[in-house]
Amino acid sequence: MKKETKRTRKSYSPEFKAEAVELAKEIGAKEAADKLGIDNFQTLSAWVRYSKKLSERTDFKELEAAKAEIKKLKRELESERKAVAILKDATAFFCQGHLK
Repeated sequence: MKKETKRTRKSYSPEFKAEAVELAKEIGAKEAADKLGIDNFQTLSAWVRYSKKLSERTDFKELEAAKAEIKKLKRELESERKAVAILKDATAFFCQGHLK
């Protein structure tokens, strides 16, 4: 029987990505990936392409900023929905006590 292995996805901080992109611009993506311990140099290449788009295209930069704002607002909305649900439950609980 073949044993299943679960692959975990690594996540890198924005600071690490920025430094890796700068290094890749200096010495190349493959060498930078090897030096930094990034398993797949194509990941670093994608970061370089993304960085280039951000610096060269204002429409892309604005789109990314809008996406980040939407993500932040969705988190805030979810938090507010949870607060409203808690308040509804509390209201129902306290109203039951007055009906008896």
